[in-house]
Amino acid sequence: MVHAQRDLVELDLTENVLRSVQLYYTPMLVYFGSLGNCLSVIVFFGTKLCQYSSSIYLGALAISDTGFLISVFVVWLNMVEVGLFNRPGFCQFFIYLTTLCSFMSVWLVVAFTIERFIAVQYPLYRQSMCTVARAKLTVAILTVLGVILCSPVLWFSAPRLQHNEKGNVTECHLAEGLESWAIVYNVIDTVLTFAIPFTVIIILNVLIARAIYRHIKIRKSLTNEPRIVKERQPCVQNFRNNLAQTKITKMLLVVSSAFLCFNLPAYVLRIHAFLHFQEDNNAPRSVEMAQQVCNLLFNTNFGINFILYCATGQNFRRAIRSMFLKRFHRKNVTVTQVSNQGTQNVSSFTRPTSGTTRRHAIVFTEPWEEFHELNVRVKNVTSI
Repeated sequence: MVHAQRDLVELDLTENVLRSVQLYYTPMLVYFGSLGNCLSVIVFFGTKLCQYSSSIYLGALAISDTGFLISVFVVWLNMVEVGLFNRPGFCQFFIYLTTLCSFMSVWLVVAFTIERFIAVQYPLYRQSMCTVARAKLTVAILTVLGVILCSPVLWFSAPRLQHNEKGNVTECHLAEGLESWAIVYNVIDTVLTFAIPFTVIIILNVLIARAIYRHIKIRKSLTNEPRIVKERQPCVQNFRNNLAQTKITKMLLVVSSAFLCFNLPAYVLRIHAFLHFQEDNNAPRSVEMAQQVCNLLFNTNFGINFILYCATGQNFRRAIRSMFLKRFHRKNVTVTQVSNQGTQNVSSFTRPTSGTTRRHAIVFTEPWEEFHELNVRVKNVTSI
């Protein structure tokens, strides 16, 4: 009896902690995750990285992840007594958006994992297979398939009157009379978004890691034998090209591995809950709380890719730095132009009537390498 009461108190405490974590962690995840995803879209589509086919997949992945985070935020609003998610139309739409974005995310990870496997394992086919046009076509096909395959959830979900600790409330729930069809769809969805893609990702990641390890050994051998390097310049050039691809592959390998780690617990518990639901309608509180923890990890996966890109992608960091420096440089040039124009106006107003030429002191905010770009502007100012 004492042990039962102690367990009950521990469950209540754990439940309150989880609720507090969800209350404060979720909006932070949505805000910073969406911000990072938006920056990722700008970097992958708006810088020189857009010439890589993998950037198409990662940019589309960032858009899909943002859509999922928006749905998570709408569901979170229920915790602060904003029942937008439980209204007719909103319920079906955000359930559909969540399902679609989840489907797109997992298959985009599969797509760029397959592409990286081809680029590393069969480098001779990389130029013809791993192209930007092919990547765009793949994303378009996945989008069409996702829109079609996820459409049944529009009929499976609907606001229903439920009884809980607050009394009778309207909640977004499984539509009445479609339970058997929803079970069949749940099985198909689990196979399409878990069993097949996770198997493919795990197998290909192992093969990619082995290929990267082999390239590292080749690089060490070439570094230790400079004479051989001089005699085999074409091989070295091909190796350098493969090395650049290997850097991209390492980043994508980390992204796909993190995807597995954050998604696997949620899907395993989903299968467990499905089997348990078949036997008993009421799952234990411990299982429900474990599912909440797994869902937090699952949601986190959609908001951390920007951090992974910055931590593991050298080209990504360079693109971000170049983008911000270019923006800062343009601002400095604008300020300098306004300042120089003001100097011209003042010097024209105070020009002496005598024939002597007065030289004006000019302060340059530009670096020395760009002095030649400002040389013409300096001549115009000093000639006044």
